[in-house]
Amino acid sequence: MINAYILIHISPGNTDKIINQLRKIENIAKISVVAGEYDIVARVQVKSLERLLKTTDKIQMIKGVSKTTTQVIEKEITL
Repeated sequence: MINAYILIHISPGNTDKIINQLRKIENIAKISVVAGEYDIVARVQVKSLERLLKTTDKIQMIKGVSKTTTQVIEKEITL
């Protein structure tokens, strides 16, 4: 299983609409609205890098999404 964070930059005023679209995408496990350079972070769990690319493509096709950056989790530490 591949886990990753997809950082999403969106147009102002579109947060709720984009979150509703993200909820429909398979493989997104969690959605967080954040402050900073990006506006939303989606945590994804996929079976392959090909599925990760397809998930990223679906996010980029949402109206109001202007940029994404994907960060694959190499190691996760539970406290």
